[in-house]
Parts: sequence; C-alpha cells; structure tokens
Amino acid sequence: MNLHQLKKKLKQELKNQGELKRKANNRKAWLLFFLLIILLGIIGLPYVQDYRLTLPMRLLAKGVEYESLGQLDLAEQTYVKLKQRYPHTPAAEEALFRMGRIWQDDRKDMPQALLTYLQLEHDYPESTYVLPARQEAAWIVKYAQRDYSAAIGYYQHLLELDKDNADRYLYEIADCYFRLENYPQARIELETLLEDYPHSELTADALYRRGGILVLENRPEAAKQSWKQLIDRFPDSSYRSQAEFNLARMFEEEGLLQEALDLYRKLTDFPRPSLLQEKIKHLEQRIEKKSKAI
Repeated sequence: MNLHQLKKKLKQELKNQGELKRKANNRKAWLLFFLLIILLGIIGLPYVQDYRLTLPMRLLAKGVEYESLGQLDLAEQTYVKLKQRYPHTPAAEEALFRMGRIWQDDRKDMPQALLTYLQLEHDYPESTYVLPARQEAAWIVKYAQRDYSAAIGYYQHLLELDKDNADRYLYEIADCYFRLENYPQARIELETLLEDYPHSELTADALYRRGGILVLENRPEAAKQSWKQLIDRFPDSSYRSQAEFNLARMFEEEGLLQEALDLYRKLTDFPRPSLLQEKIKHLEQRIEKKSKAI
C-alpha cells in the first residue's frame, strides 16, 4: 500500500469515526430529550390533574361573579355549562341550587324555581343542598303558590330529613291546617309541638295560637288556660299583652266587668293604646251604670 492509499484509508476511517460519533451524540441527545420529557411529565402531572380538578370550581366561581355583577343570564349559562360538563361534582350541585335561587329571588318565577329545587333533590339525593332546596320548595308551595294542602306534604317531608328544626316544621304544618280551616288538626299539630319540644323558641307563639283555635272550637275555658299558661311562663313575650287583652275581653263578654276592667288597666304595654283606653272607658261607664241601677 503506497502513501496515497494510506492517506485515503486514514481519511475514510476518520470520516467513519466522525459519523459514528455524530450518531452517538444524536442518540444521546434524543435520549436526554426523552428523559427530560418524562421528567417534565412526572413533575407536571399533578399540576395538570389539579388544573382539571379545579375546572368545575373555577366555572362555579365565574358564575358567582356574574351573579354579583347582576349579569344573571351569563351566570345561568355558566351554571348550565358546569352541570353539563361536570355533572358528578359538588360544584354542579351548588350550581343547580344557585339557579333555583336566581329563578326564585331575582326572576320571581316560582314554578321554575320549584322545578329546579326538585331536580336537585332528584339528581343529587345525598347532596348537602337537598335540605335548603326542600326548605325553599316548601316556602314556595305555601307562601307563593298558597297550596296549603301540598305544603303540608313538603313540610312533613322535611320532618324526615331535619330533626333539628322539627318544631318549626310542625308549626308550619299547623299553620297550613289553620289556613285550610281545619282547626282541630291545626290544634293537634301545635299540641304535638308543645309536648315534644317544650323548650322551643316557638312555645309562646304556639300557646297563643292554640288559645285562638280553642275559641274557634267553642272551648273558651281551655282557651283561657292556654293564654294563662303563656302569661305565666313567658311574661316578656310579645304575645303576653295580647293574651291578657283577650282574657279581659272574654271576662267582659261573660259579664265579669270588674275582672275585665282590672286586667285592662294592667296592660301598660298594649300595642294599641287607643283601643285599650276605649275599652277601659266603656267598661267604667257600664260598671257605673250598673251600680246606679242597683
């Protein structure tokens, strides 16, 4: 092999070595690139997952923001989108409840609000929003639609779910029966409240209303006992003065004029002082006239 051939062979070998080195460097670079991608994926995966998990809450926050700005159409559209895309999330439950409140409080569309609350209970029976949705539904049926017979069922349903407020539901049920002029059943519901929940904040109210119902049932002596119980147990109640006025009026109707007058005169905080003074003056005249006749 002459010198020319040797040089040519050396050049070829160097070229081959360079090509091998370049390929090795390329393989190393690609390997590092893939390792970097994998590493970024491992590091970034929790952030991606967290981003996806927070999408429902961010949509909900956007809807709440629209509500606060009074942009109710955009708020509702956002809540609808949230429920459609992420139906099995707590955010969807709250979105549906908020839609019900928009229909009820802002748009005054009670039938649509009621349907929305009922849909929430149907779609999410275990949701924490079921209780407030039932409460709002009962309010709509009773006070907006004035369907007292149906409202009784709604409040009885609430009794099954919320024992902590059972006294209030019993009171609402009694009031429904009263509005339906079913006085005996209204009284029974009030008496259940008084017996089962003796420390309820509604006790004074229930005693006062039971007395009125007993009058309607033509049971004046029982009515008196209910009002006397109210006066003795709750002297600071706002119902006390009205109960005393009612007792005085009953004494007057029974001809017990002096007893009635004494009770009227004790009423220093009666909310209708002109009526009270009229009663006192009238009784004084009757008593004076009666004494002269004797």
